[in-house]
Amino acid sequence: MGEVVLRLKDATYRHFLHAPSTFKPWNKIRGQGIFSANLELKKGSILGLVGPNGAGKTTLLRMMAGVLPLQNGSVHDSSQDSVASLSDTDLRDKVGHMPEQVRWQGKKTVRNALMEIGEMRGSNESRIDGLLKLVGLQSRVDSRLSELSQGMRQRLTLAAALLGSPSILLLDEPLNGLDPVASAAFVLLLRKLTEKGVSIVISSHQVEGLVEIIDRLALMHRGQILAEGTIDEVAKQLSLDKKTEVSGYGKAPDFGTYLDDEGAIKIEQFENNWRAVLEKSQVGLLQKLVAGGVDISSWIDRPPNVIEMLCAATGQSVEDVGLEVSSTSVIPLRTFRGEEE
Repeated sequence: MGEVVLRLKDATYRHFLHAPSTFKPWNKIRGQGIFSANLELKKGSILGLVGPNGAGKTTLLRMMAGVLPLQNGSVHDSSQDSVASLSDTDLRDKVGHMPEQVRWQGKKTVRNALMEIGEMRGSNESRIDGLLKLVGLQSRVDSRLSELSQGMRQRLTLAAALLGSPSILLLDEPLNGLDPVASAAFVLLLRKLTEKGVSIVISSHQVEGLVEIIDRLALMHRGQILAEGTIDEVAKQLSLDKKTEVSGYGKAPDFGTYLDDEGAIKIEQFENNWRAVLEKSQVGLLQKLVAGGVDISSWIDRPPNVIEMLCAATGQSVEDVGLEVSSTSVIPLRTFRGEEE
C-alpha cells in the first residue's frame, strides 16, 4: 500500500441556491454538492473519478484544490492524521488544479502567459522553461495563444497547474478535445509525473479509456463516493464476477438449449453476426455451442468494466446512469461559470 498524501474525512460542501419568497427575496437554501466524502490519495498513483453528469466530480476537485471551502468534515495530509484540518491556503500550496476549460486566447506568447502566472506562484524563469519543456511546448514558447491547437492548450494548462511544484495534481476532463495521438502523449506525460512521486486525480467521462490510465477508481453518484479502490477491489465490493463475451456469425443461437439460466445472458443481433454477454462463467458452454454447429468468431473472459460497476453501484441501467437529469425539486442543479457541476 502506498503512502497516503491526502485524506478526506466526511468532507461536505453544498452549493447555496437562491430560493426567494415573498418576505425573504434574498433567501438561499443548500442544494447539490458533496456529502460526507471519505477518500485517500496515494503517493505516485492515479485515481480516476467516474460518475454521470451532476455526480459532483468537479465540486469534489475544487474542494480538494482549496477553491471551495469545506462546510463539514476535514482534510489531512500524511503528517496530519489526527490534528487540525488543512486550510484552503494549505491545500492551494500543495495542490495543482487543471480545470476542464481554460480559454487561452490573444496575442500573448506561450512563455509570457506562463510567466505572468508564475509570478503569483513564485516560479522563476528557469522553472517555467523547464515546465514548457516537460509538457512538450519548448518549440512553441514564442507562439501566440490564439495559434495553439486544443492539445497544446491542454498542455499549457497542465504547465500552469504544475507551477509551484505541487505534490498533488487534479485534472478535470483533461482528455477533452484531444485526438488519439495527443491523448496517448498526454497519458505518457502523466506517467512521468507519477514516477516523480506526484499523485494525480482525473475526472473524466471517457470511462473506458480511463481504465488503462488509473491505478485506483472512485465511483460517484449524486454527491457521494459509492466505492473506491483498485479495479479488482471495486468489483469485489460490488460482488461482480468476470463476464464472458461470445461472438458469432449468422443468427444468434437459442441459448435456452445450452443454458439453465437464460436470464444470465444478453444477446445483440446484427445483420450478419451476433454478440452475447454471459453474466457468469459457463463451464463447457463453448464445447456445447461448437458441437451444436454454432459458428463462433470469438470467446473472451473479461472483468466487469467501469460502466457495469457504476450501474451496479447505483442500481440503475446504462441508460439511466448516462442520461439521468436530477430533479430540481430534490437536488437542484447548479452551474459554475458555464460548467455543469
